[in-house]
Amino acid sequence: MKLVCMGILLVLVFSSVAKVANSAVTLSQEAQVQPNALTSIQPGHTYGDWLFNGNFNKVGFSGFNPDYHLSIGDKVLVQLWGGLDFQGELSVDVHGNIFIPKVGPVLVKGVKNSQLNEVVKKSIKRVYKSNVEVYANLATSEQVKVFVSGTVSKPGLYQGHSADSILTFIDQAGGIRADIGSYRNIQIKRNDKILNTFDLYGFLNQGQLLNTQFQDGDLIFVAPKLAEVNIEGQVGYSGKYELKQGVNFLEDILKSVAIQEKATHVTLVTPIGREVVASQYSVDELANVKVQPGTLIKVSSQLRAKSISVTVMGEHNSQQEIVLPWGATLSQLTEQIIFTPLSNKQAMQLFRPAVAERQKAMLLESLTALEQSVLTARSETNEAAQLRSKEAETILTWIDKAKKVQPNGQVLLSHHNSSHPIYLQQGDKVVIPAKRNIVMVHGEVLFPTAIAYQTGLSAKDFIQQAGGAMQDMDDVNVLVMKPNGNVLTVNNKLNKHKVITAGDEIFVLAKPDEKSFQLTKDITQVIYQIAASAAVILAI
Repeated sequence: MKLVCMGILLVLVFSSVAKVANSAVTLSQEAQVQPNALTSIQPGHTYGDWLFNGNFNKVGFSGFNPDYHLSIGDKVLVQLWGGLDFQGELSVDVHGNIFIPKVGPVLVKGVKNSQLNEVVKKSIKRVYKSNVEVYANLATSEQVKVFVSGTVSKPGLYQGHSADSILTFIDQAGGIRADIGSYRNIQIKRNDKILNTFDLYGFLNQGQLLNTQFQDGDLIFVAPKLAEVNIEGQVGYSGKYELKQGVNFLEDILKSVAIQEKATHVTLVTPIGREVVASQYSVDELANVKVQPGTLIKVSSQLRAKSISVTVMGEHNSQQEIVLPWGATLSQLTEQIIFTPLSNKQAMQLFRPAVAERQKAMLLESLTALEQSVLTARSETNEAAQLRSKEAETILTWIDKAKKVQPNGQVLLSHHNSSHPIYLQQGDKVVIPAKRNIVMVHGEVLFPTAIAYQTGLSAKDFIQQAGGAMQDMDDVNVLVMKPNGNVLTVNNKLNKHKVITAGDEIFVLAKPDEKSFQLTKDITQVIYQIAASAAVILAI
């Protein structure tokens, strides 16, 4: 049944298979004209913009940081046993003390959390010299209200614990604005004085984060970013990277964005005044190279291949992976293949990843155009509008499925043009089909089957041996697919001999009803592409 469906689509391909496949190969091999380096940069992400997504404000500190200094309002859990029994949660009062019954006030303000138990124990031992055991622990730190201002998404007053980090409060404020906000110049102010300045790239790259103990009324100010560069190419991160005030070194930037192992060179395209200056460095010569604001950093791999490997599959006795010199042709590969008596040399197939990528891009362009046509189609009457609505729903569902199709990247080989060499590329796959002395007949015939090949029989003869067409021959299309993947229509050659050869597949297909869909022509064109580039049958 799958082969029948394949025939239904492939009959639509007869006028365009060669054209689509050949154009894909031509486009993949032609040199592309590159635009100006600076104008080719598209708006993208800013390094670090994934940091604030709501995770930091889900959990706050409650005093468990050993370096936390106790302050007014904190709650301390005190337990006494032995000669004196007591258990309670005591608040640090305005004088910085906790008051323990039968002991009195104990000064804990400013005491490190890690030293709290020892401080409380010493105070109690002054009153009870023996037979009293002490355990003191910070239960919760005081909640504070902190202003967040500057280039954040939602400036305002936010509540948290005094031990919370700046990440918690910035996250509550919606994060830093990627367009103008700085990740490298964040200030904490208290009474109009700067207490600390943070560079969050240190947190992202080395896990560095200064601890700050907040108080009510503190201000977190996110300054505007001063400058940035654009990074692309052989790096783990591509996009905008913020520069810090002062001198910025190329080596430090590339460490942050994870330059890939295969990278060999770095090109800097820098605007200076009204000119653009380009300079290039080896990845081993990056020390002390300074980067100016607005620079485009392009990391490339300029390795020159001396040889390539090609996978050979199918009916042969050669190695499955054959190494050839750079610039080798298909004919040179063929000379190294050890064919068997069953190898069908004339049906050799070539598959190339670059062609598959180009075919995928062309398919997506066509599907997008078809989608726009469906969404903008108009109807003259209400009845037509209802019909078009149901039709559109069906087509859009089909388009979603079509977008998932992955072309196979086949390059149709023409043995009549052997004077033009086909240069192989790294990653190419060559398939040697086995000879088949049968002819497959599919589609609108009474008995779809495989028939032993007989010299001198026409396409119509083979169709008759399969029980004949289920419709009048004028109402069907007859398509022949050759072993090398080439597709031909034989509607006008049904009675001719020598058209059918061993290994061919004959598809007898009902002609599509052009009245079924308003956009039949557009759909047909996309079906051509799917069938030609992927040999995938996607019935609508």
